[in-house]
Amino acid sequence: MDHEQTEDTATTAPATPGDALRSLPAEAAGRGTRFVSAQAMQARLFSVYDAATAAEDALALVQNQLTLTLNRSYYEADEIEQMASQLDTLLSLDTMERPSGELVSDE
Repeated sequence: MDHEQTEDTATTAPATPGDALRSLPAEAAGRGTRFVSAQAMQARLFSVYDAATAAEDALALVQNQLTLTLNRSYYEADEIEQMASQLDTLLSLDTMERPSGELVSDE
């Protein structure tokens, strides 16, 4: 029961957009499978779409993956982890670069 509550909390308020994707394999395991349906992946990708608009490359990644969900039946955990890591990296790099550039232009 505690494990389910932790998953609900992670799904409700993920720390990063990648964490929203990372919770999918745990949710699937809770249902007794290691596969995540393409529909579940598509729904979760839409949930991180707004965050991805912060960086052009992150948005391109999410849009590309949404297109791929149309031709797939399922995803495995390692694919999702790789995608989540890419998304987090793209967004963290964008976030780190912008403030330093803004600080320089303000001085």
